[in-house]
Amino acid sequence: MSGDRRRDDHPAAWVDESERLRAGLLRLKGALHDRVTGLFSYHLYIDQLNSLADERRIGVMAVDFPSLAALEAAYGWEMSDRFLADAAARLADLRGRGLPESALLALDGVHGDSFLLFLHETAGSEPVSAADLPALSKAVLNDVRAGLLGGLDSGRPRIDPAVGWSLVSDAPAARFERRLHQAIREARGMTVRQSESLVDERGAEVRSILAAGGLTTFYQPIVDMEQGTIMGYEALTRGPANTAYERADALFAGCGGEPLLDELDRACRCQAVRRARGLDPRKKLFLNSLPESLGRPGFTGGGFLDALSEAALQPRNLVLEITERTSIEDFEAFGKELGTLRRQGFLVAIDDVGTGYSSLQTITEIHPDFIKVDLSLVKNIHRSLLKQELVHSLLQAGSRIGAQVIAEGIETEEEQRTLRQCGVRYGQGYFFARPAPPFPGLQPRTR
Repeated sequence: MSGDRRRDDHPAAWVDESERLRAGLLRLKGALHDRVTGLFSYHLYIDQLNSLADERRIGVMAVDFPSLAALEAAYGWEMSDRFLADAAARLADLRGRGLPESALLALDGVHGDSFLLFLHETAGSEPVSAADLPALSKAVLNDVRAGLLGGLDSGRPRIDPAVGWSLVSDAPAARFERRLHQAIREARGMTVRQSESLVDERGAEVRSILAAGGLTTFYQPIVDMEQGTIMGYEALTRGPANTAYERADALFAGCGGEPLLDELDRACRCQAVRRARGLDPRKKLFLNSLPESLGRPGFTGGGFLDALSEAALQPRNLVLEITERTSIEDFEAFGKELGTLRRQGFLVAIDDVGTGYSSLQTITEIHPDFIKVDLSLVKNIHRSLLKQELVHSLLQAGSRIGAQVIAEGIETEEEQRTLRQCGVRYGQGYFFARPAPPFPGLQPRTR
């Protein structure tokens, strides 16, 4: 009986163990899967690569995007995620078209932004060698650059790829995992060197634009929707037309370091004020300002006060916009410098509120005079009760601290009407007027 019972229990035990192992494998695969790109971390493929290494050498290519952090800082993580998804699709499409079908595409880590390609053969099915990798890497670099950069409008920062390569060493006495990790480090080390070169190149281009006086200032009306009048203008810097640096975001992304960032920020600010000569003194001029610049002494130096004098403007005419896409690390120190500017008469706005960084903390710590609602909350607000509730919440917060709410990015009559029904008085966007040199009027339909 006992022997029969053991024989009867044995199959069930094997089934339970099999299910347990299967569930564990699924959990592991889930932990190593990146939902943004649809790719897995290369750690999932180590055993597969190890078995290939028994027969052939393995080439490793790393594909990085040095300016990706600037894209995310300028546009938010949603845009960065879309870029990474596009990059993954582009790299996957290279298999069978410049790269062998057997090429394995993975990420350096889950939620990472560095892609890895593993090759054990060439497109001609020959074993891959160190001599093949430079040409293959160049082909990947050119294809990715043409495919991704060509599809970007000039409003996004310039995102150049960097491609490095290496060969897993042929040292059977060493553990394969260590040989693989070393090859990945070597490939990524090459992309780091390329990235540093790209940063220097972009910085030189931005300096050249500044030296040549290549900045232009456009102005976009901010509208009192209750009165149908213009209450002020936002100054928007543009670089040379029809270039990668036409938009200010691309210019700032090309700076690569604080000294040049400060120089560019000051140049944009001074030019925007100088070219606002003739602005009705009853209207406000909104200036985008880096929190780093606002939080340090000397903000009004470098010719800024001279520019105010030339334009016959007073500090009370100016509203300094703090972008909400950049976090403020030390609110106490920042508040002291901001207090100095406010005592001089400058007003303060928080820009891009609603982008998911630290809106509520920034509002409660800074107590701005204006809260500018990001276009992500405004777009199709007439179709979203949740967006309407969020705008109501911002209106209540603004009322408690005495701040006016401005909705950015209004493009349709439905959006404008819904915002008015929510209680928003001030608006900005293409529905009213597109940015232009000073000073555009309102579209006839919106007066």
